[in-house]
Amino acid sequence: MKVGQMQILRQQIANELNYSCKFDSKHLAAALDNFNEAILSDIKAHYKDPSLPCPKEDNTLLYEITAYLEAAGTHNPLNKIYITTKQVAFFPIVNFLFLIAQLPKLQYNKNLGMTCRKPADAIDWPPLVLGLLTLLKQFHSRYTEQFLGLIGQFIRSSMEQSTSHWRVTSIFCLGCSQKIPEMPADVVGALMFLEDYVHFTKLPRRVVEAHVPNFIFDEFRTIL
Repeated sequence: MKVGQMQILRQQIANELNYSCKFDSKHLAAALDNFNEAILSDIKAHYKDPSLPCPKEDNTLLYEITAYLEAAGTHNPLNKIYITTKQVAFFPIVNFLFLIAQLPKLQYNKNLGMTCRKPADAIDWPPLVLGLLTLLKQFHSRYTEQFLGLIGQFIRSSMEQSTSHWRVTSIFCLGCSQKIPEMPADVVGALMFLEDYVHFTKLPRRVVEAHVPNFIFDEFRTIL
């Protein structure tokens, strides 16, 4: 939670710096943006074709431009790697279990988003999402892929169980007027997490649609 709160503060500071830079020196801000885009394009082109030029490790250009970008607020704290980490056994599973343990304490509110069921729990949703996002960012990307895969499996299993229960109930109560059951609250929380994860990381939605059918994402907000 504290990591998520720090990331929110870093984002607010970066936004304020970027606004001030564009207001006080729009030419400097534009030059930094263009220079950054040019370097990133060269690096991407180099990885596609190693024969193309790319700044070497001993070149101080990348370090110097990074300092300027951070001072001007032209960076995303959520995408930054802060520490060097080693492989940790069962790391995605531990993070998944931690998230699933928090979902029963939360509920969706149309006006406020994800809120606590009980005030005593004191779980703040944005720091929770950003904290897990930042933590996973410090490790190999395969950990994030495994983590998202576990959430997708949880959503699919919960939806299948809920649908199967409704079908069995309908068989034994053919004369009853029944509604299709609402989406389980834990599934809503898991889908909200994936939606916010995509939003904050600025990743395409197909990243999570590889684990959760896209029609569930299209429909889950309409039935809330």
